[in-house]
Amino acid sequence: MLTTLALGVLSAPGLEVPSRIDEVTVYPGSALVTRVAELTSRNGEFAITGLPWSLDPNNLRIRVNGADLVGMELRERHVELAPSARVEVLRRALKALERELAGLEDDRATLDQVQRHLQRLLDLEGGQHVDQVKAGQSNSQVWSENLAFVTRELAANRKAQRENQWQREELGVKLEDLRRELGACTAQGGVDQRDLVLDLIGQGDGGARVTIDYVVGNAGWRPLYDLRATKDATSVELSYRAQVWQATGEDWSDVGMLLSTAQPLLGAQGPKPRPKWIGLHEPNRDDGVVLGRAAAAPEREALRDFGYAGEPKADAARPFAAVDDQGLSVRFRLARRESIDSRNQPTLVLVGQTRLEASPEYVCVPELDPHVWLRGRTKNTSAWTMLPGEASVYCGADFLGKAQLASVEPGQEFTLHLGADPALTVERIQRVDEHQTAGVFSSDATEHDAWTIRLENHGAAAAAADGSALVFVRESLPRATDERIEISLVDCSQEPAKGERWKKDRDEQGIVTWALRVPKDGEVALRYGVKVAYPEKARLTQ
Repeated sequence: MLTTLALGVLSAPGLEVPSRIDEVTVYPGSALVTRVAELTSRNGEFAITGLPWSLDPNNLRIRVNGADLVGMELRERHVELAPSARVEVLRRALKALERELAGLEDDRATLDQVQRHLQRLLDLEGGQHVDQVKAGQSNSQVWSENLAFVTRELAANRKAQRENQWQREELGVKLEDLRRELGACTAQGGVDQRDLVLDLIGQGDGGARVTIDYVVGNAGWRPLYDLRATKDATSVELSYRAQVWQATGEDWSDVGMLLSTAQPLLGAQGPKPRPKWIGLHEPNRDDGVVLGRAAAAPEREALRDFGYAGEPKADAARPFAAVDDQGLSVRFRLARRESIDSRNQPTLVLVGQTRLEASPEYVCVPELDPHVWLRGRTKNTSAWTMLPGEASVYCGADFLGKAQLASVEPGQEFTLHLGADPALTVERIQRVDEHQTAGVFSSDATEHDAWTIRLENHGAAAAAADGSALVFVRESLPRATDERIEISLVDCSQEPAKGERWKKDRDEQGIVTWALRVPKDGEVALRYGVKVAYPEKARLTQ
């Protein structure tokens, strides 16, 4: 008969068998670990040792192929850490990274010397060319070839210097992580572990295979993205990564990894509503009884017994369901096996990469911000759902900043934010700010504001063939909370955009959009006004 799962101090564990973690499914706040052990025999008592203390005994599942499981027991023990194996590995890795960093420092010094040499060549070539022109001995073809060579070599040198700097920064982060982990390993004195003792009975010769699934806390993941746009923003390379962390007490070495948005620790069953009891208090009654509560006490006690009111029963089982990718969650199976050590620092893993075709556009909100922002309207042509997360945005090799991505399903259109374009400038100038009282022909007072918005194009990145840039200017009109207030757009030098996309914003939020074509090395101006009419004796509030 299968014995009840129990906890105790490990005494005679039986035959210890090695096991390995084969697969891990990481959830936002926990992880499901699948561990496998190969047994050489089908009969007897076997101990799978070294399970993490953080595993949930209530969510432990055991499967045996080749034998029958007739008994199991989960036991506790404290293991003193010998800082030999893991610490030695960390020290060797630390020395290797330090040597690699020293090599990069030597490369940086060499690149600096080459840059200074090329700069001297450029200065010398320029001086010699001036002297030859004055003497009438100038050879324009030779000078052009020399200038092109030096310029090309300088550009390659600057690119190599940037890559060298990025490599040194990445190594610096890895070195800091290794030093922290090495310090933590040498400071720890021991660890609490659990051992699973199994009693098996099987027929015939040969071994058996044991698969254990258990849930651990102190683990999770979140999506991160890299967006690298081409200079004209017509395409964007999307790198979908995940930041995975775990401090479960065991390392996940060379495991198949899945990332899921399901939350098994939340359970599958939501709460039930509880009835609310009210009564009437009569101050004139001597006994101070609250009518309704006393009379309802038996019914309330009966309801509490069924779990509808009062505190939950101590022995009530917590509902649990590991919802997989069946429509309620999203799950990714990573293409390669990964290794995630148990530590406080997260590890980056790659989910996938793809190139998205984009339609670039410029947008500005002059009332709030003096920049013109580049966006790319695109479609998720990848096979994966993009979850809400932070994106690092690049234009070529230049880092532009951070942006937030919303949830995007495969095939869904969305907008990528690609940063501000310094080649486009916008200025908002107020031309009119006046208040008029009621007149002979009207009993209403009016507020009149008028603005000029000036845009300049000094060489926009995402420009048309003629160098011009199309900029969408968006302004918010005031919206009335009283039907006696009348708001009108007046004196517009250009009609607002009338597409369905912009009409919805104006109808629902009062946002008006103009599409302005700004010529290269030129400017364009938009003029508009807003009039607000309201009863003379009233006062506008915001």
